[in-house]
Amino acid sequence: MTVWAVLLAFTGALNPFRRRRCLSVPDSRQVVLGAGAALVVYALLALLGATVRDALEVSTPNMRIAAGLVLVAVGLHAVVAPLPAPPDVVEGPGGWLTPVLFPAFLRPDLALVAFAADGTDSVFVVLLGAAIALVATTAWWFIRERAENRGFERSCGAALGVVTVAAAVRVLIDGVFAL
Repeated sequence: MTVWAVLLAFTGALNPFRRRRCLSVPDSRQVVLGAGAALVVYALLALLGATVRDALEVSTPNMRIAAGLVLVAVGLHAVVAPLPAPPDVVEGPGGWLTPVLFPAFLRPDLALVAFAADGTDSVFVVLLGAAIALVATTAWWFIRERAENRGFERSCGAALGVVTVAAAVRVLIDGVFAL
């Protein structure tokens, strides 16, 4: 996969403007801890991806095609769906695990992208893409008090949905041409 496809896939699919509403914890340490844990999981998926794919007898091109198809659905959902309603605020020490780590930061669509990484260079690209997307989402959560404009968030979230679809098409093309 190309660097740009992975960067755009992670940033577009993680979609800070839509994801901020899912981070319903009052403590900023929980958001940072969840982002760090997600980065570690994405790195492990990228590192172990080739080994597990070989054990399952799934080729890298087929995994890229699957990731691209899932990303198309995620991108189209971001374009047409309204912003998610904020869930109840989660108090307590376990908030970094749910809802921060899963389902906000650790997402199946991005796990497929990380899993489709092939080779050492792709692991670095996945780490870079995941780090940029997680930092952007965490930063947007930190400025949430000044970012309560629903129209702005909806428009930016839809624009990132279009970016996700474009990245998905690129991932699909990579997978098809690698067959």
